Amino acid sequence: MNQHPVLPQPAAAHDPSSPKPAGQGEKIKTKIIFLVMSAVNKAATVDQLAKALAPHTVLVHHDFSQTPQFPLSAPNVLFVPEPLRTGWGLFSFVEAIFHSMQYALAHFDFDYLQLLSPSCLPIKPLAQFEAHVSGGADAHFDCMDVLRDQDALMTIGYRALTPDMSLRFRIARRLSNVYFGASLGRREEAGIWVRSQPRGNAAGSRLALAFTRALGRQSIGRHIFDEKFRAYYGTTWFGARRHVVAQMIESFQRPGLKDYFSRLCLPEEIILPTLLMDLRPNKGPMNHYFQHFEQSHPRLFGESDIGRLRQSPAFFARKFPDDATAPVRRRVLEEMVRLPAGAASARAPAPRPAASRLSSFIVPASPLTLRASPPPP
Repeated sequence: MNQHPVLPQPAAAHDPSSPKPAGQGEKIKTKIIFLVMSAVNKAATVDQLAKALAPHTVLVHHDFSQTPQFPLSAPNVLFVPEPLRTGWGLFSFVEAIFHSMQYALAHFDFDYLQLLSPSCLPIKPLAQFEAHVSGGADAHFDCMDVLRDQDALMTIGYRALTPDMSLRFRIARRLSNVYFGASLGRREEAGIWVRSQPRGNAAGSRLALAFTRALGRQSIGRHIFDEKFRAYYGTTWFGARRHVVAQMIESFQRPGLKDYFSRLCLPEEIILPTLLMDLRPNKGPMNHYFQHFEQSHPRLFGESDIGRLRQSPAFFARKFPDDATAPVRRRVLEEMVRLPAGAASARAPAPRPAASRLSSFIVPASPLTLRASPPPP
């Protein structure tokens, strides 16, 4: 059983003599690392997800400062050492993703990495996903070009082009509302949503559009984007081959990049698709199917959604209830993923006493630490 801060010594990359997590001794044609970003979800939920992904390794970056008691029993789980403090919409969440990808790259031999949230579940047998990522695409994600998609520009352009809560940010955000007016129109794609069908005052809408387009010019907006390095907007939950992950980590170290994106509002939905598109990989569609949004958050899937989940060509879906006993989770895992009957049943991991001085094992969000540490004595 794994519980922070007792961490198994990771296997060095490409070292067949090093110990591996349970299940990794099995011969796997395509070696996949599943990276789960965890903070406030229940341990039983993450445990159930990890068991559904066996025999592949599941790396869990868990913020123990938010949920100190987090025992996991799945034999294919490893915690990412030196987890960073995270929070929704904070740049520390982005740093935690790159910290975890660097750890995976340095210590594990894998072909493909898929980023997941605790509210995700597979919706197809894992063998189908293995075959899928063995195909021609180097990365699977979807996104919108912020400057070329007018709905995206007017919905979140102020987030991509101006520092959070700066004067330019506040003006552009206000003009976004002027542009769309009372419109309830919206588009849901690329795992995110944007407003559409503007219904604002005609003159006001033209002024708002002209101002926001002007911000898109580097000389006026004072941002880092140009024709070669464009801003994109899309879901956080991507999948990519090992060499693409390595290139993303290298790109993340560019001078000035972290300084710029760390000042944006909800930066993870901008920096990840932007870096991926800048690499120009052989791109495939995202591996996820998303529930419809309520305001800015996806709804939870229920049993009434099983039909739509079956019809989806995707391999994962979110969001599912944070309850391992939820009927929809059991049905998806047994009927769609085809786990053996009872394998999806929730058994809460046996708790162990929380380690003392827990905060000493969690590093601050900045500067980013990209080295793996040995397990504490």
